[in-house]
Amino acid sequence: MYFKLVSVNALTLIAGMSVHQPVLANGEGATEILHAAPSKCVALNEGRTCYADVKFSINTPVVGDYCIRESTSKKILQCWAQSQSFEFVLGFGSAESMSYELISKSQRDVLAVTTIEVNWVHKIRTKKRRWRLF
Repeated sequence: MYFKLVSVNALTLIAGMSVHQPVLANGEGATEILHAAPSKCVALNEGRTCYADVKFSINTPVVGDYCIRESTSKKILQCWAQSQSFEFVLGFGSAESMSYELISKSQRDVLAVTTIEVNWVHKIRTKKRRWRLF
């Protein structure tokens, strides 16, 4: 995960885009702008839909207008006006991992991204069928 984070930061710096770093809260360490709990959903079998109630906690550095949207479809799930700290509960249901973005309505910037990973307990195994006549 560290390698992935470093490579994304390097690519965005090369492209000339700004990278949003975590905000420091009273010098006690970094706090996340967008946090999802639980961040993993476990289905029984591979390919099955995983269902969970995911709670998004948002703590932005500035009061403003913000929205949460799906990364792939760009579908907006919820928006807030003149807010800095808020929560949202999503009824998650998917067979694949999904990413969600926090965007600023005024600047149309992506402020933070979080992913809900879908895992499974049993992997689908292909069965070899051997036909014998005798």
